[in-house]
Amino acid sequence: MVLIHLKKSDKNQFLYESTVKAPIDELTKELVKLNNLRLKVDRLAVSMEELATKGPLKPDELRGLEDLDEYIKSEDLTVINGLKKLPPKTGTREVVDEAHHRTGWIQDEGLVEEMLEGATKAKAVIHIENVGKKICITEEALNEQIDWFRGMVMKVYPAFHGLGEWEPVLVLLENQEDFDHTLHNTDDLVEEKAQLWWAGKELTRNKLLQDYIGKNEKSKVIVKIQHKGSGAPVREPLVDEESHKKMLSYFHKKQEQQQKLEEDEEDQYLNSVWADPKQLKGQLHGTSNISFRPGGKF
Repeated sequence: MVLIHLKKSDKNQFLYESTVKAPIDELTKELVKLNNLRLKVDRLAVSMEELATKGPLKPDELRGLEDLDEYIKSEDLTVINGLKKLPPKTGTREVVDEAHHRTGWIQDEGLVEEMLEGATKAKAVIHIENVGKKICITEEALNEQIDWFRGMVMKVYPAFHGLGEWEPVLVLLENQEDFDHTLHNTDDLVEEKAQLWWAGKELTRNKLLQDYIGKNEKSKVIVKIQHKGSGAPVREPLVDEESHKKMLSYFHKKQEQQQKLEEDEEDQYLNSVWADPKQLKGQLHGTSNISFRPGGKF
């Protein structure tokens, strides 16, 4: 199997197993799907952490507001309408959201811990470290994580009771998110607009992968994906990051050594044993290499 290393950005990378006989069109569709699913799992994990530690999200009209009583006394219609939209109170504890975007109504300690542990495990499935560990991503593994989030939300908030329709977790689970990569600066891809690149070459969709990399099924290739019309991606550096750090460390050490040599006086060598004019005489008389100690013998 060919090992595909997709690099969408420095922090968005993953491994995928394919074959040299794979059509570029199908490969592009698979990589786009996996890329978007990974981003979805990441957003679900972050949203779950927010929900677990700060409670449900307030309606847009109430976000950022601290003392609602003052707004109510002044008959602020925006706040009053926001309060009408506010979901019923749930949870067993209350915390303060310093940003005042969430209600602070959280669940008992056991449920919160379960929600956070699940979010952490989901992040591990999509972590960039999996590239170094040579762990490939699969659609099945990503969908499994999404199903866990759906089940967990239903467990904590049966029938989504206590959550507004704007809650990020619900928006993601119900596929209501609407991201425009040109406006939101995200790595989300549109399948029809995606274009694969390898070794500075644009991979034509009506060809096979083997038309570019050959027929060796044990190959490993680094591909990048762009939206059509955005031009060729930045090419990979000749030296990897780890080697670059070692080179910088080596040259820095050599520079320090050179600077130290330049700071030494020109007659520094006179302190050396071989530069002592009385060395031969001392050896003939047996008086060389004598050290003196107070109260001791010589």
